[in-house]
Amino acid sequence: MLTVSECVIIAVMSSSGLARALSLFGFTLLTELAAPGIAPAAEPSLVSEVQDLLQISAPERRSLVRGEVISLPVTENSERELAVGLAMLVSAPLGQVADYLASGQLIARDASISEFGRMPDEGPGGALTGTRFTNGERAEAENFLEASPGTRFNLSQDEIEALRALRDSAGSSARSGAIEKASDAYGRLLQQRLQAYRQAGLAAIVPYARAGGAVRDPSIELRLAAADAERLARHGRELRAALLRYPADQPSQLVSDYYWLKRRVQRRPHLSLLHRMVVPGPGPVFHVERYFYVGHSFNATEILTGALAHQDGTLVFCISRVSTDEILGIGNQLKRTVGRSQHRDEIRTRLDRLRASLSRPVPVESP
Repeated sequence: MLTVSECVIIAVMSSSGLARALSLFGFTLLTELAAPGIAPAAEPSLVSEVQDLLQISAPERRSLVRGEVISLPVTENSERELAVGLAMLVSAPLGQVADYLASGQLIARDASISEFGRMPDEGPGGALTGTRFTNGERAEAENFLEASPGTRFNLSQDEIEALRALRDSAGSSARSGAIEKASDAYGRLLQQRLQAYRQAGLAAIVPYARAGGAVRDPSIELRLAAADAERLARHGRELRAALLRYPADQPSQLVSDYYWLKRRVQRRPHLSLLHRMVVPGPGPVFHVERYFYVGHSFNATEILTGALAHQDGTLVFCISRVSTDEILGIGNQLKRTVGRSQHRDEIRTRLDRLRASLSRPVPVESP
């Protein structure tokens, strides 16, 4: 039996690994932008309404004007979720922020992504191209082919059975061709999940099989995350409905596109599928990143970024939610605290970089 001190040590080690994973799974908001657009005049009533819904107090509003990044109160929806919210003022016009958010640079400039591809509106059948294991990832490919219910890989029971059938058909040659077989199988899996999601949205997400017959359903976490849209005042109801009903009843101004992405998370290759939804303006701008499939370490991620004209520039806020089983079990409170702190630091760093890339620093008043 583990002693209390041993449990704490295990929790700290596990939390450090989670923190590194959260760092690598971040979304960097930085670098060059398109030419600035012309910001519409600020709507004081809308700005005040959003700040009220974000629960930004009067002293915090003064802090925003002084150039500070403030934390937003965000309630976590489950014991598996880490959620943070931050807001800041950017002295750039809203049009410039809108151009950046709509341009796809959040993906193209993310240093944690080693490879990515944007899928066309009507993708072909078969496997996604580009989602390949490398020679240096042979061990990961072999482990993927041997996958079983659990947290090592996020796979449904049917997907695990398909891999078992592939192993049986390959016989003794399974290991010799592991990279090719695993790459083809993973590409087909991603294509199937993408096509199903495009056809039926959250209802088509197949749960991940866990040990002991348990399952983890990412759609539950993503449905709950959609409620963050309600903090967008008069615009929130329509956006929330679009998130929940996709692909049905989508607003005409909403733009959707899809990516496959490859990162390294916890020293392992990590493949994921992203649905990016943008409401580009000319009024308030909203940008949603919905990771409806992730390969391991997480269950799902949703990031809502909003920008609206403010009398002192542009108010930018971000609410980010990550669902992971890695904060459960022994030392869960310590894991949660460390993971949430790391998550907040990453979001703050990205916002600092976003502001630095957009505008001159807002002068800080003396106390």
